[in-house]
Amino acid sequence: MFLTALRVKYNITIFLAFLGLIFLVTSCKSTKYVPKEKHLLTKNSIKINGDEDSKENLNPFIIQKPNTKALGIPAALLFYNLGNKDATKKWNDKIIKYKDSTHFFTNILSLKQTVGYANFRKNLNTWFFENGETPVLLNLNKTKKTIRNLKLYYRGQGYFNASIRYTIDTLSHNKAKAIYFIETKNAFTIDSIKYKKTSAVIDSLYHLHQKESFIKKGKPFKRQNFEKEADRLTKIFRNAGVYHFSKQSINFRDIDSLNPNHKTNVIVDIANRFIEIGDSLVNVPYQISYIKKVKVYTDYSYLQKDKHLKDSTQFNGINFYAYKKINYKTKYLSRSIFIKPGQKYSDNNNALTRQHLRELNNFKSIRINYEEISDNQLVAHILVTPTKRYASKIEAEVIHSNQKPLGISGKLSFKNNNTFRGNEIFQLSLQGSFINSIEFEKESKFFNAWELGIDASFRVPRFILPFKTQKLFPNNMTPKTIFTLGTSLQKNIGLDKQRFTGIIEYNWKPNKKTNHTIELLNAQYIKNLNVESFFDVYSSEYRKLVSIQANNSSIFPIVLLENPLNFIDTVLNDTNFEQDNPDDYQIVQNTAKRYDIITEDVLVPALTYQLIYNTQLNYKDNDFSYFRMRFASAGALSSLLAKQPEYDNPKQILGTNIAQYLKLDLEYRKHWSLNPNTIVAFRSNIGVAFPYGNSSSIPFSRSYFAGGPNDIRAWRIYELGPGSENSGLEFNVGNLKLLGNLEYRFDIVSSFKGAFFVDAGNIWDITDSELTSDEAKFNSFKSLQNIAIGTGLGVRYDFSFLVFRADLGFKTYEPYNTSGEKWFRSYNLGNSVLNIGINYPF
Repeated sequence: MFLTALRVKYNITIFLAFLGLIFLVTSCKSTKYVPKEKHLLTKNSIKINGDEDSKENLNPFIIQKPNTKALGIPAALLFYNLGNKDATKKWNDKIIKYKDSTHFFTNILSLKQTVGYANFRKNLNTWFFENGETPVLLNLNKTKKTIRNLKLYYRGQGYFNASIRYTIDTLSHNKAKAIYFIETKNAFTIDSIKYKKTSAVIDSLYHLHQKESFIKKGKPFKRQNFEKEADRLTKIFRNAGVYHFSKQSINFRDIDSLNPNHKTNVIVDIANRFIEIGDSLVNVPYQISYIKKVKVYTDYSYLQKDKHLKDSTQFNGINFYAYKKINYKTKYLSRSIFIKPGQKYSDNNNALTRQHLRELNNFKSIRINYEEISDNQLVAHILVTPTKRYASKIEAEVIHSNQKPLGISGKLSFKNNNTFRGNEIFQLSLQGSFINSIEFEKESKFFNAWELGIDASFRVPRFILPFKTQKLFPNNMTPKTIFTLGTSLQKNIGLDKQRFTGIIEYNWKPNKKTNHTIELLNAQYIKNLNVESFFDVYSSEYRKLVSIQANNSSIFPIVLLENPLNFIDTVLNDTNFEQDNPDDYQIVQNTAKRYDIITEDVLVPALTYQLIYNTQLNYKDNDFSYFRMRFASAGALSSLLAKQPEYDNPKQILGTNIAQYLKLDLEYRKHWSLNPNTIVAFRSNIGVAFPYGNSSSIPFSRSYFAGGPNDIRAWRIYELGPGSENSGLEFNVGNLKLLGNLEYRFDIVSSFKGAFFVDAGNIWDITDSELTSDEAKFNSFKSLQNIAIGTGLGVRYDFSFLVFRADLGFKTYEPYNTSGEKWFRSYNLGNSVLNIGINYPF
């Protein structure tokens, strides 16, 4: 333990020394391009009522901010300072000299090489300036604008008498920080709320929904509540049919910011609509508008908008038109149109129609316009531009993981949109990958493993069921059915497998945040094609047999190992050996059982349900929660259909064993945006699977593993667990998994990002299998002490469409170490794991 502590102390000392060196360089070099009479702005400090406060809600109001920092270091500024502003002239002068054939370097190399090197240095210098960050110089005009911004902000929070001032502290090395002093004084509250009556329609709607108001008597005066109230009223009016209503018509008046009692009255004034009649503006009360007609143009394009319409039809009061021919079944297309004749106008129906038409993936452009035909009558024009009926796409990428060190993959897909004129989509995909596999390094070819697959999917934008479901799952839930068939073939990956997959999936979204999926059938047939290579792939099992034979060579000649299965049969049939060597006999017996489990062909017919709740608004939203629950039941129905076998043999279909198990996965993620450049990301995952009935174990492909680029990154995939067991097996799996990840992400410079992370978790076995040791089993909460912990750091490069990631994981707590030194025993570069991945791990 003393040596471990010494190693940790040594590593920490080096780290701190390196960190100190960085800070020293930072303090000396950050002002490289700061003029003598100027100051580099290093910090904005805010003191509210005498106390320093760093509330993030004030950051948007500060006009001038210091250079961005990563872990307190202005990396982008230092990167900029690596450039030399005189470099272009310097290297242009050198190029002129290099063109002299008598120049020393031109004689040694060549004119092309010397000029090329000079241009490289020029471009590198330019790259530093373009990707770095220019020094932020203190600007007092911007500081004064910040004061005005802060005063406006605090007035909006009800602090009408707040006083705000600033001072500038000049520091050494041409640096300075700005300090803002804020005295908020007393906040105002709302004393009374009065409503100024305008049109009868607005008056009725306002009082009908008045209880939901964001501004209430006695509550603090907050500008954001007035903005929320204006948005709320606008939505109510426009969704109730007031087509012409505008948010600008809402005014909050008579706000008294000088009242010594720190209270103010509020008048809600909603102005009438103004329209032009001749040269005059006329005040007109708002009215409710109704949809008279709905016209859908199914093949609209700008180039043919003035041409004559050649085809038309009507369904459920909706008129459909085409410039050539209507290629859609209007019965189904109308289900995505929520604007109906006779309805009041509604923004919500507009948004629903646009969203559902977009999700059909059959239209590349969707526009909705309204035409007024009288004071309160509207005609809705829905203009959709179809995508191409047939499309194909070729994709290629480089793949890399701990299991597959290097490879290339490609995908060719063919798509048929609007297959049967009901907005269906048929897609056929052929994919393949060629891999340099570590399992077959003895092969002379670099790409010594490959995988090929073909998938066909058919997507229908409605439920395909023998009974009606529209009352339970209305069209606004975007129900859809997806049928998938596929097969894949692997060579030199594991035991070489062929898979056949069939899926019937139903999906619906009751709201923007919630997504439900039921797979009525998720069936997979897995056939092992190269079982004779078992002892090559799982070489640790073969080494056990070699050791037993060597210790008992007088009983079992070495020739038996030429066929390991014959050796196993010979040992298991030897009752004398069982009595004299029970431990070795048990090892051989376990190897035989593990061979049967892994080489077994299996049919996995599962019924699954998945719920996803995601508060992320879009891909730019870095402050959100995510929850996923997935439950699977395999083999329950199919085992009832199978014939009862003789004796205790497992049930089969077409000679293949049926897998039976229950499986539950729970995942929760939370992202916190600390500032625009820093994010904290957390993930927790619990998974458990119970075999029953026909199965005594979970199929290998559906079991849990630990380690890898998206898991516990200090261990390679399949390397960790189960429990505190260090089996030495190539592929370790379990049927219980606990996982937790915490990651601190920050910007370094330009598109380069950094991260520090902590991963914790493990897998266990919760069955009573004889193959499982006590160390691998989850017996009680004491087993939680076998949770492994890995820490590390990562560098990422954001290409905007994907993120390239390199994470270095260090084994921090190893539960399988029996020597007692479990903390930091392998915390060094020699035992670290480099993970290469695409996009973030969670």
